[in-house]
Amino acid sequence: MVIRSTIAGVAGIMMMVAAGATPAGAQGACPAGCDGATNWNGLWLGAGIGANADMIGHDYSTAAVATPTIVTGTGNDSSRGGDGFFGTVGIGYDWQVRDRFVLGAFTDFDFGRTEHTEADFFNPAGPFGWKMERNSTWTIGARLGLLTSNTSMLYGLVGYSRTSYNIAVTEDNGGPLPTDRFTVGRDVDFSGFVVGAGLEQDLGNGFSLKGEYRYTNYGEESFGPAVANLGGTVLETDTFDLDSHSFRLTLAYKFARGGDVVEEVSYKDVAPAPSYTAPYK
Repeated sequence: MVIRSTIAGVAGIMMMVAAGATPAGAQGACPAGCDGATNWNGLWLGAGIGANADMIGHDYSTAAVATPTIVTGTGNDSSRGGDGFFGTVGIGYDWQVRDRFVLGAFTDFDFGRTEHTEADFFNPAGPFGWKMERNSTWTIGARLGLLTSNTSMLYGLVGYSRTSYNIAVTEDNGGPLPTDRFTVGRDVDFSGFVVGAGLEQDLGNGFSLKGEYRYTNYGEESFGPAVANLGGTVLETDTFDLDSHSFRLTLAYKFARGGDVVEEVSYKDVAPAPSYTAPYK
């Protein structure tokens, strides 16, 4: 609930910023060269904060040590998730193409902690529980924007992302319960595709504010090699499936803008050409 409230609140702030910063009387984006239009070309650096919610699926299978290729048991506890907050830094470059479109490339790095713990009880062969902790994430991608006013842009993005998780699985050591347990921890990297959408609002003097939603499908990774539990008599293989929803608010600064505003050149400011229409001698 906290994450959902945060996302809704930040989205509302972005809408108010966009409405307040749009020049009065603007009926949409004006063409390149129009008086008062933002120049979107250039290199930018950004920093911000965000919130994310991860949906985690967990499946396991077991086999006897003597016959590891023969599955003797399976189980799952899908559709579980964790949430958390993160900081982000990024860099990118934008090109304004035609009058109302912007094409850009970017990469960013997210740092923070997202945790999720499950206290399952899958005996006689399955795990007692597991814990996942996200450490860092990086993404590379491209975006295409549509100018909706002189100073604001809606955009969509696609990309590739990789995230690092520490996963700890608690197993049965084969002795008297509930005390005879052991925990195996490993670092597992997930990677997959990103899609998203956002709104960027020019604030003037090279600064802009971006509110952005992303969905990332990281696919599945196995927690391998197999864990020997129940006193070393059973081999267990755990597989985790990961999807992530996130919202971020980023303040960016654009370099090499060539001025904050693209000035309009009017024909009335140009001296008229001389006329040669007249009698001559």
